[in-house]
Amino acid sequence: MPPATTSAGAFVLTEALSAAIQDEYHAEAVYRRVLIDFGNVMPFANIIRAEQNHAAALAALFRSRGLAVPETAWHVDNVPRFASIRDACGAAAQAEIDNVAVYDRYLGADLPADVRQVFTNNRAASLDNHLPAFNRCK
Repeated sequence: MPPATTSAGAFVLTEALSAAIQDEYHAEAVYRRVLIDFGNVMPFANIIRAEQNHAAALAALFRSRGLAVPETAWHVDNVPRFASIRDACGAAAQAEIDNVAVYDRYLGADLPADVRQVFTNNRAASLDNHLPAFNRCK
């Protein structure tokens, strides 16, 4: 589906995809910062790969619609640093809660089936896998 700037539905879809991919990029940058600062610590070392997979799934949705995949706004130099792994885990748990909220905000919209599936899968991974892992380490 080509981008349609005059369609409210296309705007919501583009907004939803952009918000979701930037949130995944943000998580990846934060988790990468933690790995740089503290070494190959769990659960960050595992979950960063999941965040990359989430962003890749979203990027595929952009490409399938002929849309440019947005560049990340996040890098290890513009995300928070933490005094301890415990602090990082607490912040990461909140980030996963916020990630679920991003998906919840858009899952109420009329989304194409492929977008709904990726959003549902990414949301479930954050809620069911990432959040419990970060809650265990904080």
